Amino acid sequence: MGQTATMGLRASDVSGQKAVRASAVPADFTVGELVQRLIDKMGLARNDTEGRPLDYQARLDREGRHLHGGEVVGDALREDDEIVLTPNIDAG
Repeated sequence: MGQTATMGLRASDVSGQKAVRASAVPADFTVGELVQRLIDKMGLARNDTEGRPLDYQARLDREGRHLHGGEVVGDALREDDEIVLTPNIDAG
């Protein structure tokens, strides 16, 4: 096989203050792998104010749904889709 197919996406945090363009996302990445890369690229906090690890979810704007970590980017997303990273807050 030759080159891995890639796609361009836009991502922002839930506040809209941090937005990035991810230009060469491998289509065979899982959404979970994509989210981990975007957390680094956007400089998002990995822990809450009390030091507990934050778990981020990606919400697909076009469909208004949360993506599952195991979904494959090339199957779930289209070129130039916008995703919003939202921290998963565990109540309690």
